[in-house]
Amino acid sequence: MNLPVIACVLLLLLDLNVSPVEPSRPQGLAKGRHTPGKGNHHGHSGHSGDDGHQHDHSDDYNGYSFYVFGDSFADNGNLVKMNPRSELNRQWRYPYGLSGRFSNSLVQSDLIAYMLGQKKSPPAHRLTRKVGKAGLNFAAGGSGVFDAPDTQTLARQIHTFHKLVKDGDIDQDRLASKSVALVAVSGNDYARLPADTKSFAEVDDFARKVVEEIAFNVRRLQDIGVEKVLVNNLHPFGCSPSETRAYNHTRCNERRNLAATLHNHHLADELAGMDDVLLLDLNAAFSNVVRHYNDDGDGDIIPNLFREKLAPCCESTDPKGYCGQVDTEKLEPLYKVCDNPNYFFFWDEMNPTMVGWQAVMGPLDHPIRKFLGLIR
Repeated sequence: MNLPVIACVLLLLLDLNVSPVEPSRPQGLAKGRHTPGKGNHHGHSGHSGDDGHQHDHSDDYNGYSFYVFGDSFADNGNLVKMNPRSELNRQWRYPYGLSGRFSNSLVQSDLIAYMLGQKKSPPAHRLTRKVGKAGLNFAAGGSGVFDAPDTQTLARQIHTFHKLVKDGDIDQDRLASKSVALVAVSGNDYARLPADTKSFAEVDDFARKVVEEIAFNVRRLQDIGVEKVLVNNLHPFGCSPSETRAYNHTRCNERRNLAATLHNHHLADELAGMDDVLLLDLNAAFSNVVRHYNDDGDGDIIPNLFREKLAPCCESTDPKGYCGQVDTEKLEPLYKVCDNPNYFFFWDEMNPTMVGWQAVMGPLDHPIRKFLGLIR
């Protein structure tokens, strides 16, 4: 479908408050809040990534070395804990899992690492001095392809990785024969677009610039020597709680989802001719849950897992605030946390719960393993 046709369809859908469904989907295959200090905030179901047969980051691991780049969907501790508390260091404090992850527990990079035979994501670059066979995580919450305060761009993360390769801290032969990278760019750049942007051409032009930067950095990873690259497409971020709060979490912001659709169209085109690159359809995987906010998913088991699909488990009492925010004078929490995060797809205003991530990555497990030659 060419862009003029896409434009007409999307603009019509904006008026109807409906969104298109991606033609290709991954294979395979939630209410109540209280003040902090009560209930089960960190509980989860499903595997935790700690099964006995899995390898930790020890020298006997001989699977793929995994190198992680991107933002809060993949970060496991690369942002510094400091005072005062902010959106970019709250992940080290309650009610988060206190591990530097933007969730109540595991995130996307952990679940991909589990597919590779590791217990969890390789260590955060900021927290380790040794690069083992498991790999390294460079992702930093709040990042994108363009500069943003207090975090590192995708290009800067890859520059740091490249320096380790050049200095011999990362084995070049192993990199070329048994390595995989994840590029998780999840829409932070689109915060630069005004919420009331109505020009299709303006949104499309911005999406092209973001995608060009992503594609450039994927090629850069390949030039450095990474054998295979996984690249997230953009989830329907107009369905994130930060966007649905204006509608009392009853529907998505389709003007924001327009940017995601255009982004994904251009990203698919840019990556189409690249060898050893797999585009991960997070848009379809997220949509399989969030697009069923008014029903039970026509019998599909995944949407049925969640009582709340658009509302977060942890939400600020201030519409402009964030989960984990505290009154600096009274030191009182300015947020509320649900009784059981297992019933919520989203943990905070943007990031899924661990169970949410399992619902997203479950259907992508087979395509990823097949791409890496782990299954036939």
